[in-house]
Amino acid sequence: MTRKTITLADNVPLSYLDLGPADGRPLLFIHGFTGTALGDLGDLIAEFAAGYHVIAPDLRGYGASRPPNRDFPPDFYERDAADVAALLDRLALGPVTVLGFSDGAEVSLLLAAARPDLVRGVVAWGVSGVISPEELTSVERWLPVAGWGPEREKWKQQIIERHGAEQLTSMVEGWVGAARAITARGGNICYEQSADITCPVLMLNGDGEVGNTPRDVRRLAARISGARLAFIADSGHAIHRDQPALLLDTIHRFLTDLEE
Repeated sequence: MTRKTITLADNVPLSYLDLGPADGRPLLFIHGFTGTALGDLGDLIAEFAAGYHVIAPDLRGYGASRPPNRDFPPDFYERDAADVAALLDRLALGPVTVLGFSDGAEVSLLLAAARPDLVRGVVAWGVSGVISPEELTSVERWLPVAGWGPEREKWKQQIIERHGAEQLTSMVEGWVGAARAITARGGNICYEQSADITCPVLMLNGDGEVGNTPRDVRRLAARISGARLAFIADSGHAIHRDQPALLLDTIHRFLTDLEE
């Protein structure tokens, strides 16, 4: 496994996996909140690295891209998109196909809107383009972190193992604080920017989602010219864990369509 690091303009490191044949079609994987490239998307990365040139960063402050530790200013989605654009500019791979989950899906669409020269297509799951009232209500139940019980023990241990115990509270409180700030300014994450997307987009949402409501998911898909939307049965937010075979087949078909 090849791990590399670049230094961003503000002297923050961005660590990324660089896997598969160098002359393969480039795929970029972007993980979600409290995740890492391997922690969230390791199975997909292993599958596609056999035939594609896979780039998979740990976003700033996550996993191998620290120190410094992660923070969550209200514009963190835009900042992550700019970081990923800087990575792609540095690598000069040409347009890539982006596969993003959750926060990484929001970042994927922001990247496609802001830098169409870098993006050939997007598969985004667990995305709605906004912080909905339902999502804000849901995530505010995460607080206080000190009150977490057995139902969140697995998530707690994942955060500690991936990012260090010192980030457990700050990461969760920081994200909720950013969600409140985004809500206060109207709730937009990437919905407003998404009308600028010109590449093919496939959006997927689990039928058991809570925060990303069908209402908001459909509204976002309708704003992106030509976007395809599918709701995945018997799945929650993490389709790659709940319906891995179906997601894998769906991605393969999307990539085949892009290459025709």
